[in-house]
Amino acid sequence: MAVFRVRQSGRRVSAVDAYEFPSGLRQRFALQHGELSGDAVRSVEAAARQWFRLAARHPKARLAMPSVIVDEFCREFQLHTREYADFCAAVLGRPAGSGPGELAATFRFAQEDEPREAGMLPALFRVDREVAVAGGRRYLADCGGRGICYELKGTVCLQHLGGVGKALTGGKWDVQRGGGSVPGDGFDHGGGCGGGT
Repeated sequence: MAVFRVRQSGRRVSAVDAYEFPSGLRQRFALQHGELSGDAVRSVEAAARQWFRLAARHPKARLAMPSVIVDEFCREFQLHTREYADFCAAVLGRPAGSGPGELAATFRFAQEDEPREAGMLPALFRVDREVAVAGGRRYLADCGGRGICYELKGTVCLQHLGGVGKALTGGKWDVQRGGGSVPGDGFDHGGGCGGGT
C-alpha cells in the first residue's frame, strides 16, 4: 500500500512540474502586478508550483499559504474554472479543500521539497521578499535565539513555530503557540489545491 502511495504521489508531483499555467492567467496576473518584472512573475510561478508540489505530496496535510503574492496567483488561477478543476483533479485526485493551515508543517515540507543551506528559505517563504510585494510576508529561518525567540517586527521566525519559546507576533499576523497557524490576516491559508480537508 505504501509503495502505491509513493508512486501516486510521484505521478502527481510530475503533473505539477509538467503543467503549463494558462496563458490568460499569466497575462492577467502580470497586468494586475505591473510593478513585477518578467523574472519576478516567473519567481511567483515557481513558488506557486512549489506550493502545488507540497499539496501533491501531502494531500491530507493542513498546509498554510505563507506567501501573499502566491496566494494572489492561486486566486487568479481559480478564476480559470475548468483548467483549475482539471489541475486539482490531476494533482490531488479530488476537488480542492479549504481550512486553516499549519505554517510549521508547510515550512518543513517546503524544506524537503527544496533542500537548501542552513538558514536559507524555500521559494514559497522567500518570494514575497524577493519580488518586494507590498504587504508581503517576511520570514527568517532562524532568529538565533535558543529557547526564546528574538522578535523582529514584521518577520516570523520559523525556527520557533510550534510552541517553542513564546508566541510570536510579527506585523499584522500572530503565530499562535502550539499549532503554527497564522490566523487573523485575512488569507485563507488552506484554500486552493493544497488545503486540508
